[in-house]
Amino acid sequence: MAETIKEATKLCRICRQPFHGHPMGEKNGYTFAACKACGSIVTQPWPTQQELDQYFADIQPEAVHAYNYQQEIKTTKNLFVKLMKNYFGGAAAGKRFLDVCCRQGYGVVAAKELGFQAHGIDAHAFFVAFAKDKYDASLFEQATVQEYAARGQQADFIFVAEAFCEQPDPDSYAAALAKILARTGKIYLHEPHGNHLRLPIMFAHWPFVEPPINFSYPSKKGMEILLGRHGLVIEKSFFTWSPFMRLIVRHK
Repeated sequence: MAETIKEATKLCRICRQPFHGHPMGEKNGYTFAACKACGSIVTQPWPTQQELDQYFADIQPEAVHAYNYQQEIKTTKNLFVKLMKNYFGGAAAGKRFLDVCCRQGYGVVAAKELGFQAHGIDAHAFFVAFAKDKYDASLFEQATVQEYAARGQQADFIFVAEAFCEQPDPDSYAAALAKILARTGKIYLHEPHGNHLRLPIMFAHWPFVEPPINFSYPSKKGMEILLGRHGLVIEKSFFTWSPFMRLIVRHK
């Protein structure tokens, strides 16, 4: 069973400091608390991977195109061009790109159009089936980050979009990313920021918050500590008006 508050670890799951939580509300039978050491917000009960698998099996979700998905691909493509120019060494041609939470496949399509050796993985079969049906099936596979890392696969550019917030084992996830990332490669990471200045005061009413689909909201400080435990460092943090963090990450 998922851990109750009494059974939960005494350490913050993100920064690993003694956890003293500040209440942040309730939703869908889950309660939220912010770590006083790093500001990250975590959920209780904390779901196990088995419970998450069962949850998605029970609801049997189906992927559909996002509204104006073609514009989303175009916007993502423009983002990649800027990142390559300023942080990823210029031209995309020949570089290995991996979207580790590829969902409908838009990031992979954008990367492929720019000349990357593009590939996408997702732990959810329904997302992978959708992407394979709509685009080149060879670009996508169902796999966890941990499974992909165990095969010894590497990438020069890893795209991580709203993925940590869905992970029952953040340390295992970060360790796998570090293993996949080529020595001179970089990660672009986009995640909800649990301690952002513009985080909604009524946190549990923020539409993004939807446990158990997502249940972990690291702060930037917490993310820096978490990544650092696995040999990764934040090279660049972008300013954002919305309560998300946008980071460039590399090996130490």
